[in-house]
Amino acid sequence: MRRLAACLLIATLGLASASAQPQQEGRDRPVMAAGIAQDRIEVEVNYSDSRVVVFAATPQPENPTSGLAVALVGPQAPQRMIRRTAAGDQRIAFVAAPLVFAIGAEKQVEDSVSSETMIQAGLNAQASALPRIDQLLSPDLDAWRAAFVNLKMEQGLYTFGRTEFRHFDGGLRRATIDLPQNAPPGEYTVRAVAFRDGRMVGESRQTFTLARSGLDATLFDLSRQHGLVYGFVAVLFGVLVGGIAAWVGRK
Repeated sequence: MRRLAACLLIATLGLASASAQPQQEGRDRPVMAAGIAQDRIEVEVNYSDSRVVVFAATPQPENPTSGLAVALVGPQAPQRMIRRTAAGDQRIAFVAAPLVFAIGAEKQVEDSVSSETMIQAGLNAQASALPRIDQLLSPDLDAWRAAFVNLKMEQGLYTFGRTEFRHFDGGLRRATIDLPQNAPPGEYTVRAVAFRDGRMVGESRQTFTLARSGLDATLFDLSRQHGLVYGFVAVLFGVLVGGIAAWVGRK
């Protein structure tokens, strides 16, 4: 069991001073400078208690609504869903949707930021599932997206509100995000967004690669990507172990 810690050191650009001109928000919101400790992380198949740690200094000046929201998203992959009804099977295809979506926000952000703003910030799980163009206007799209999110939550791949936040002197914040134990290998994005008065005032995006290591990891990837080959290898391995056990028993 190995413990993962990917630390993102995030600082703001152009902090406002007493004599500085007020910063514009909306399209001109500042981009938070960011750094990542590791761009490739290797874990064992049975790893647990793994986390991604984000440090951020939100743009000044702060007020009681100022806060941070962070999300761990990825990898992106096409997804298909089937709903069985009395009239027959109904289907939808998402051209891309994150296999993992772990998000957390400070309470003042939850209380002051609208759902529309969270969607614009890329922090809404349902909106991250992108349908085919011909299904964009489907009246059932919201229901399909909600069902997809619920399914991922049951699998433990989508989590909400499990992020821990801590404040330090000078406005520095630390957010700790749990990485799902069954998170698949691939490219991940860590997104940090600062809010004030219900609006985005700073954002950052960093990526890292999650990879599994060891023989167990090879078998895990084989079972996920080549089920038929994995089944053949498993049977062959079982026969080999059984043969060795029988030979040892005769000796």
